[in-house]
Amino acid sequence: MPSDDVADGRLLSLVTGTASKNRGVRDVTEDFVVASEQLQPGELVKDECFTLFEAVGALEIMDPKMDSGRIPPGDSFEPDFDVCAGLNANQVLWIMDELFRLEMSFQDGYPLSQNIFTSLHVFRLLAPENRHPYHLRFEGLSAKDETTVQQQLVHFVLRAYCIAVVKCVQCTLNLIQTYTYYEEEDFVTYLFGRELLPTLSPVDGTRLLIDAADWLETSGLDQDVQDTLRLRLLAREELLTSMDSTDEGVDEWDKFKAKIQDIRQQHELATPVPDAFSDKVQRQLATSTPPRPMAQLSWDQACEKWTQLCDDILTTRALTSFRIRQSPHCLQRATWAFAYRQPPPGTYARAKMQEILTAGDCVAGEVSHFDLMLTDIRDLVLAGDPLADPASFQIEVPTDPRHRASRLIEDFMSRMFGEYTNIYRMVCQNRCRMRRTFTQALPIFDELETVAHEVDEQLNEIVVPRLMQDVSGNLHKHCPLSTWTRIHKLQMMIWVIQLGFETDLYLPDELREIFTVLQHLTRTSLSCLIEMELFVVKKLQLPEAGKLSREDREQCRSSSEWIKSLSLQDQVNVTLASLLSSFCTTLQDLALIDARPKPYSQAQHRYEARYKPFLGLQWDSVPGLEDLERQGRADLIINLSEIQQICSSYGEAIKTTRGMLNELKGTNPTQAKYVGTEDEWKKNIKSLETTCVAISVAASQLQRICEKHPGKLDRLGEVAEVSFPPPEKRYHIWWVVPQLKEK
Repeated sequence: MPSDDVADGRLLSLVTGTASKNRGVRDVTEDFVVASEQLQPGELVKDECFTLFEAVGALEIMDPKMDSGRIPPGDSFEPDFDVCAGLNANQVLWIMDELFRLEMSFQDGYPLSQNIFTSLHVFRLLAPENRHPYHLRFEGLSAKDETTVQQQLVHFVLRAYCIAVVKCVQCTLNLIQTYTYYEEEDFVTYLFGRELLPTLSPVDGTRLLIDAADWLETSGLDQDVQDTLRLRLLAREELLTSMDSTDEGVDEWDKFKAKIQDIRQQHELATPVPDAFSDKVQRQLATSTPPRPMAQLSWDQACEKWTQLCDDILTTRALTSFRIRQSPHCLQRATWAFAYRQPPPGTYARAKMQEILTAGDCVAGEVSHFDLMLTDIRDLVLAGDPLADPASFQIEVPTDPRHRASRLIEDFMSRMFGEYTNIYRMVCQNRCRMRRTFTQALPIFDELETVAHEVDEQLNEIVVPRLMQDVSGNLHKHCPLSTWTRIHKLQMMIWVIQLGFETDLYLPDELREIFTVLQHLTRTSLSCLIEMELFVVKKLQLPEAGKLSREDREQCRSSSEWIKSLSLQDQVNVTLASLLSSFCTTLQDLALIDARPKPYSQAQHRYEARYKPFLGLQWDSVPGLEDLERQGRADLIINLSEIQQICSSYGEAIKTTRGMLNELKGTNPTQAKYVGTEDEWKKNIKSLETTCVAISVAASQLQRICEKHPGKLDRLGEVAEVSFPPPEKRYHIWWVVPQLKEK
């Protein structure tokens, strides 16, 4: 067998080649195969001049799915369509509608090279050699372009529409790139070396549309044709105005939405001009991005998605209306309601929601983030307290305790502002990113909790310490800022676990541990809330309560009702997590869930990987691996009577849980802070009730199977099987209820 050096030499000679007097074509496939057979499996032939980029490029060359520059036999490099040629009104109508359809593909996150840029008219306008005022003919309009109506339809009407489309693309990119998004994952913002008509503003685009609409009135075209073209010009004008606007654009979105259905119905009047669009333009676009599948979006689907986009944008305003944005808790619930709309909002709509929430350090340009955060602190931990009174922050006398205390709180809030607004902003991401950003925020909140403890100590030196009673009856100093920070941090920890269920992150044999951790976190959060509820209630019962102003007493009453509703929600979560943890433990003991040790993994490593976001926290921790394993083995099922007893206890717990849900049903929107999201609140309660029913059914099914096969309790997997519904088939997306059936 030839040596490795010989094989390397053969391959290298094939790659580099040698000079020859007689040039020609030679098939090197056989030589290459023979040479490569001399190499040992896994051995590499390296060449410093043949990098990974060239290697991958070599694989892609002449592959029609990968090589956009491939020219099939008999084809031309550039499209043959003349963009300066005149078109009749029906053809112009079709090109407008095709751009409308392709623009929605861009809104869905596909690169411009696969949609808008495939328009030869748009591509000509964006050509590097084209200059202001960006005509289809580089040298400018000629006398020929104004001789016929067909020429004017192209050079006046269609050009104006194409420029407006480009400006809409620019507005979309400006908004999305201003706020948090994820390149390639949410949206593709590459321009492929092109500029979006930089010397023209969106206002210029609007003006061109108006001029084109005015020209139609004197064009001599049939009235029906004029109306169809004018409708598209007006719709594009309203869309461009709304995208370029921040405050007054709501009415324009409403007007634009009203025109979509008419545009959809008139599409049958259009005459197709497929040659006006070509994928060949991709050969001239500079890109280092990987190939992506072409979007297949029908006309009807595009119109439906445009309608959905309008609904999403209008919903952002409805969910941040004055009565909602006055309360941070109502606003947070509204943000979650927006994120969970079906179908899910697109990247542009989520960026618009972020703009409303965070632009100008205000919510919807009115409620400052300072007022929003101060209200949040007051509602949870400082109801009716001068420390959270906005008037205290106006005092300038240095010796006044209120001035000193307010400066401390203000400094803490300044450090907290970014992370606090992120609580709202993070909800506007896609599900996987939402969970990941929450995990990244946890250590920051943990550090801020340390800062809050220091500020609380300083506050208790300035003012008389408030004493509060914990769930064990012990008295301790009230630490409002650290308690407030901890409540938010615990809530994010709970969201991280629950979003893991939603994204189907956990394996079946992990569910018991995950539910146990969720139970631990919700119980910890519940204890904090109960302490705060007792503190506020006691404050109203003390003799000093008579000195409170009417406004302060109302704040205490509202805070007490709000905290009570939060406590009820946590109690429901604690019970459900406890039930499902116990139920999964039972299924494991009966060998219905395979929990045998895995040969290629270690429990400690799995634990560290799964709970990595929580392990470095200073103030709150999750149960250790030994505690979780010990709890899983504590109640080993032995006989049928124990199974019957456990299933019976589930029924009592479910009954208690449904009672708490009924109590939550009885709270009004003001008490439970769900103003503006009443429908979502009712839907969530209904889903939790259905989840309770599902747990009862599963427990009854388990008991029935065990009673039917009492001799196979140690190997029940032989006669029954367990399935775990995917997120879209669950009664509640955050609660996985195992389903049992006999084989």
